[in-house]
Amino acid sequence: MVAELNIFETYRWLLSIVCTIYAAVLTWQWLWNWLVWFGSSRPTAILGRYASVLVFRIRLRRFGWELMQIVVLLVLFLYIVKLPYSLV
Repeated sequence: MVAELNIFETYRWLLSIVCTIYAAVLTWQWLWNWLVWFGSSRPTAILGRYASVLVFRIRLRRFGWELMQIVVLLVLFLYIVKLPYSLV
């Protein structure tokens, strides 16, 4: 038996897979370019070490509001993505 194929669901899943892969590749390229740039000369290597120390010293309390917004938006996004399935 051939299962019923819903074009909207197939398109949505393919689009989400493509967008996720695209975002992962762009993020990887961005990080790699920064690592290459920080390793290009001695002054930029020192700057890179300084930047990494600053990143490690970030306190979660300072950025709690932004992190909470990200979590709420992610939950809303997942709810919207799953909403069509709950209506069926």
